[in-house]
Amino acid sequence: MTNLAKYALVALDVPLFTALTYRVPPQLAQHLEVGHLVQVPFRNRSKTGLLVGLTNELDDPELEPKLKSVVDVLDPEPLLSETDVRFLNFVADYYYSPIGEVVKMAVPSAVRVEGMKHYRLADKPPDAADLDEALRPVVDALSQGEEVAIKELREKFSDLTYHRLSELEKQRFVEVSYQEKKGLKPKTDFFYEVVRKPEPDERLGKNQEVLVEHLVECEEAVPRSELREIVSSAYSSLKSLEKRGILRSEEREIYRDPFAEATVTPPGNFELTQDQARAVNAIAKARQAGRFEGFVLHGVTGSGKTEVYVRVIKETLQAGRRGLVLLPEIALTPQFVATFRGHFGDRIAVLHSGLSPAEKFDQWRRIKRDEVDIVIGARSAIFAPVRDLGVIVVDEEHDTSFKQERGPRYNARDMALVRAKLEGAQVLLGSATPILESYHNARTERLTYLPMPDRVADRPLPEVEVVDMRRDGGAESDRSDVLSRQLLNAIDDTLRAEKQAILFLNRRGYSPCVVCDSCGHLFQCPNCDVSLTYHRRMEALRCHHCDFSLRMPEKCPDCEHDGIGRKGTGTEKLQSHLTELFPRARIARLDRDTSKGRGLRRLLRKFRNREIDILVGTQMVTKGHDFPHVTLVGVVLADMSLNFPDFRAAERTFQLLTQVAGRAGRADTPGKVFVQTYLPEHYSLTTAQRHDFETFAERELKSRQAPVYPPFAHLIAIKFEGASEGATIQAARRYATAARRLFKAEERFGKSIAMLGPAMAPIARIKNRSRWQLLLKSRNRKVLRHFAARMLELAGHFEVGGNSRVRVIVDVDPISML
Repeated sequence: MTNLAKYALVALDVPLFTALTYRVPPQLAQHLEVGHLVQVPFRNRSKTGLLVGLTNELDDPELEPKLKSVVDVLDPEPLLSETDVRFLNFVADYYYSPIGEVVKMAVPSAVRVEGMKHYRLADKPPDAADLDEALRPVVDALSQGEEVAIKELREKFSDLTYHRLSELEKQRFVEVSYQEKKGLKPKTDFFYEVVRKPEPDERLGKNQEVLVEHLVECEEAVPRSELREIVSSAYSSLKSLEKRGILRSEEREIYRDPFAEATVTPPGNFELTQDQARAVNAIAKARQAGRFEGFVLHGVTGSGKTEVYVRVIKETLQAGRRGLVLLPEIALTPQFVATFRGHFGDRIAVLHSGLSPAEKFDQWRRIKRDEVDIVIGARSAIFAPVRDLGVIVVDEEHDTSFKQERGPRYNARDMALVRAKLEGAQVLLGSATPILESYHNARTERLTYLPMPDRVADRPLPEVEVVDMRRDGGAESDRSDVLSRQLLNAIDDTLRAEKQAILFLNRRGYSPCVVCDSCGHLFQCPNCDVSLTYHRRMEALRCHHCDFSLRMPEKCPDCEHDGIGRKGTGTEKLQSHLTELFPRARIARLDRDTSKGRGLRRLLRKFRNREIDILVGTQMVTKGHDFPHVTLVGVVLADMSLNFPDFRAAERTFQLLTQVAGRAGRADTPGKVFVQTYLPEHYSLTTAQRHDFETFAERELKSRQAPVYPPFAHLIAIKFEGASEGATIQAARRYATAARRLFKAEERFGKSIAMLGPAMAPIARIKNRSRWQLLLKSRNRKVLRHFAARMLELAGHFEVGGNSRVRVIVDVDPISML
């Protein structure tokens, strides 16, 4: 705690790259700590901000007369520790982001916490005679037993500050809760279910047929919000069906926590394999020595990585410290959460996007008050205020969803290492396909390598057969132009054996391309430089970038020809095709169109309970699921990800194939994988076929050395987006000119840094905004960062309103090159 500081540095939710400086008034000098939420004047109003620093000196003493004072402190205890705040400052600095944006992203509930904080008189309050006279009327106002927002109390008793009111908390006169603003109703939705099936001669519209068919399949009430994903204008169709007695509806409160009702997995008593024990012991040595250390847990699919996580966290808790687990997409892994709840009970906080602001802040308070031992969440959980943090687990560390693509472009996997170093904790990066940066850092001993090359219980890895579609697919198959004879026969065998199959196609919709057969008109999105995808169930063309949609036209808009071809295959078409081929099989689809909220959890539960025989899906099916009865995996078109203009294309292809193949044969029955491809000789496919990560990594690392790409270089991408193409190009050129001036001014920059561009982005327009980019790369991170900061300053990047017409994004260590 720093006492009697003269000045406070406060991060506000405004587009400024530095914290603002305020005077510390004498009455607050002994109470302010870094991490407090404070109220300060900003322009002509009051704003809530996070105190990120206290100091007795000003960088510019001439500013002293102009400084305003901190008005109030909102909470008696700091929301974040000094270490937490130091971490936020690092994130803002490293990713060239406004500190206020980082705070808002990390602590979203802190924006207007005074509107959510409520007081209720304690059941057995102390004697009010010992209380400050000014606070006694507040106790009287609370004597009715109702919860009252402190904002209302502040307005009613205008002489009292939040800081004065907090005395009631310290002296235990009140109990505190956090809830939505008074008068805000619980979130509800209308749920629909089928009362009777339509008669054979009963006429239904196209949308009505689709809705009834979906509701019959679901076998339980479905919310209207989910039905809108199937039929965009569902309201009138639903009302009509309800009026005809086919459907009935009921308004229900939406349950916000998708995991609170999940079945808890009873903990098993497993004996660790030698590889698991070696990994647990290595981490224990670092913990006992009290040192930071990063580990790469490279375990093949089914090798028992989750059991290592559980053992390591148990030992960390026994040592008096706490754990943080980061998952790529928490909604996809209810089984993982259930396993942890089985081992650790209710002392777990699960952070996810389904929580309301008040619920999320309440979870933060639980964490801050040491009421939980483990926090599980997606990437933003890296900012959770866990005290005495002893271990951070990053599961599926290769997953690109750990990278934030809006606002501050942080990578939770990388920041896990930074935070652990600040905390003196250990980091466990787990994956069957670690990213090459992690693998290279392990080889060069920056991280510790923990291999687990075998599955538990001596189960074999699935046999992988690569099918050359130039020879064995399409016309060669008498049953299908999409699926090879080998894969079809394997599906037949799987169904006869009463096992399950997964078919992976990383393209949703029915057909990804719609073209006029007469004049060749291509149906494109008017807002983006991409073709529209045909969705048969909605009978619409949709853009997967801006969500633009239109009804499937009957005629070509150019030549009015009625022969419109639907080219290519997506997951919707593949599901329909499989239904024709295997009419007795129960077939479902897992992609963004079918798997929103409750629908996702219902689908995963049905597949795990063997109520589905064949699951067709996009990369959502590769996300670490454990389905013990899956013995067959088919990859329908393995080449798709190889065609992206991205130096990581081969790596992503290898990761996808290895991960989806790993869903097969995880129990006692061996698995089989068929990979259909038009490029069977490509090394990403041949090495995935042999489960040979090392050979793939050697080949891929060698290919990146000469052009100098990660892990042999560091990258910073500057991206430009604007409604006016001319203004966007002008902004890109201004930044490039600033870079060239620096190259000329300092020889060391020209020798060690390469600039590519500015150039049009591979997808030149999204949401009616032109897109340009330039890329900086260097082997020396320190020099690159110094250069980038100087370049951004020269280009006016840090000036308020400097790029009002064009959005300029600084993407440090970019993942997406599109």
